[in-house]
Amino acid sequence: MDRRVYVLLLVLPFLAVFTASPAFSQTMTVTGTIKGADCVLNGTACADSAVDPKVSLERDFVLVADNGETYFLSNMNRGAKQKLVNKEVQVAGSVKDKSMFVHNVDTMMMGGMMSVWNWDLRVRNLRHPR
Repeated sequence: MDRRVYVLLLVLPFLAVFTASPAFSQTMTVTGTIKGADCVLNGTACADSAVDPKVSLERDFVLVADNGETYFLSNMNRGAKQKLVNKEVQVAGSVKDKSMFVHNVDTMMMGGMMSVWNWDLRVRNLRHPR
């Protein structure tokens, strides 16, 4: 094969990865509540709080925006989302279709909005553990 074909075959996978990355999505802040994905998508009764037994049946959780749209929070672990079930949150992140790469999550605490989950802090703690 021609050298140009080899170069093209090497470059195409990298282009596919970069075009699917969060850098090519829309960054926005969404206000809403965290709810169980199964109950929201199937229209069944959702858990009332993080200690409700229905929470243990949920495989994943979604952000239900005030306008009714739902977003899967792709980079948050299940435990972090479970603690925020049925709480009013503001989530800042990169949105692509119905998935959100979360940068920061704020919730109402002590009379004001406070950050309860931050991607940059998570990465920093992984790189430089205490």
